[in-house]
Amino acid sequence: MIRLSAICLAAAPLALALSACATTPASTGSSMCEKAGRIGLFDPARDLLVANYDRKPDVDDLQAVAGLGSVLKDSASSCVDYLATAGAYGSQGGQFLPAAELFTLAFGDRWQDAHANREGAIATLAARMRETIAAGGRVWVAEAGQSDVTAAAVERLPRDMWTRVHVVQHSYWNESQSSDEAMQTVVYNTRYHRIQDGNFPDNGSPAFNTKDGSHWQALLSDPRIGPIWTEAKRLSDYHNSKAAYVNPAVAAGGLDFSDTVEIAYIFGFDDMAGVGEFVDRFARN
Repeated sequence: MIRLSAICLAAAPLALALSACATTPASTGSSMCEKAGRIGLFDPARDLLVANYDRKPDVDDLQAVAGLGSVLKDSASSCVDYLATAGAYGSQGGQFLPAAELFTLAFGDRWQDAHANREGAIATLAARMRETIAAGGRVWVAEAGQSDVTAAAVERLPRDMWTRVHVVQHSYWNESQSSDEAMQTVVYNTRYHRIQDGNFPDNGSPAFNTKDGSHWQALLSDPRIGPIWTEAKRLSDYHNSKAAYVNPAVAAGGLDFSDTVEIAYIFGFDDMAGVGEFVDRFARN
């Protein structure tokens, strides 16, 4: 498999200073991505971002996908190597929420479906992790769900690679729905970052959860990220009323992309207060 960061498949539009990442192979030694500076804790010249979403049973993951999609469309993220996973759930009940078009809008072809093919997804994650670490990079897992799939992938790596995997989690509920074995693997054998819950204000993580719907217009009308948010809103409105957990922010016409706080922590914008600052930063009409 081609390491995508080597050719820097970039989200449009790009700043001129970064546009060479999309076309210059790393093998030439002149790739701008090889010289890219850190984005928070993330080194785009070497690291891999893994974004794992459970999509079961809360609709917040649908909007969190749009949250990360917005970040990746920003020119500052043009050299970020990433892979997203749908269906990375643990033991919780409820319906798995189908959202293939949303994932494609947000991530192109750089996502996989662990609900349809869990074994294949774990094998792919393990291969990408191994490749990144062998080349001197680190793996940053934004755990927008449970850690069962992450742990299964880590356990396929040589033991001396495990501490090069950084797992970022914001939810005690997600931890409670992960198996004891998975939690043992990620907490005690990887670099585990337990951050504050993104559903609540004034706790050290941005509050990406609000019943205030006034921010929707800016998100939906943005020419770059509007299609992603339009699909996320359509799906979350459709599924929320009949989901096993009815999300109160979404029911009120607001937003809940709280699982994006892991991305904020990794990329260094975790000093945001909440939704309004995120929209000001990433929705540019």
